Amino acid sequence: MTVITVSRQRGSMGSYIALEVADRLMMRYLDREILDSVAREASVPVEKVEAIEAGAGRLARVLRLLGARPKLPSVASASLREQEALEERIGMMVDRGGLSREAAIGRLSAGGGLEYTPPTDYLDLVTSVILEYAAQDQAMIVGRGGQMILRGQPGVLHVQVTARFETRVYNVIKREGVKWREAAHRVRLADEQRSGYMRRFYNVHWLDSSLFDLVINTDQIPGEVAVDMIIQAAQAVAEAAQAEA
Repeated sequence: MTVITVSRQRGSMGSYIALEVADRLMMRYLDREILDSVAREASVPVEKVEAIEAGAGRLARVLRLLGARPKLPSVASASLREQEALEERIGMMVDRGGLSREAAIGRLSAGGGLEYTPPTDYLDLVTSVILEYAAQDQAMIVGRGGQMILRGQPGVLHVQVTARFETRVYNVIKREGVKWREAAHRVRLADEQRSGYMRRFYNVHWLDSSLFDLVINTDQIPGEVAVDMIIQAAQAVAEAAQAEA
């Protein structure tokens, strides 16, 4: 069994490294595919799932700044459609009421309009999709808390790819052809969203090294070396799992 989860900072080249590892080990590379599968299971457009993921970081940050917390749901879990409705209510208050997003969330919170903490149905769907892919073997699972969902499972290697902020901004400039200020904004926004996602859905710090078996900093380690390191580590983890079986 060869299953690898990769968590990466934007601009660290983590996605490219994961893709090369998947190619060399003939693994399925699963990133966007996870989103598509969740959307199919929930019978909603994939854009709605993307909005939930992107909003996890923003909503958590805004609520923290406002000192507000969402109320516990009145039912066991909230559906994707209920989460979508919340975003629509916030959008209407912003568009029609002239409020900022922060003010709209504050007003909804004060009036009991925030009705979920975290979207459990979304988590259930992501978890089932990732578990299904992992069970099929030869899977490279990129992002979405794979290291939490598959934590403790034998034969699974958890990798984190990081780099300094300046390195990541420079890489985004080269890859996306934008100026420094825009590249820095994109990197900061991605950090905020990924940090909020892991905190809101799993209550962990996204850069906690204890969640990973291998942490690679690409400031000085070239991509091809990182690929070799991951492959060697994955083989060692797979052999250890086989020995224990």
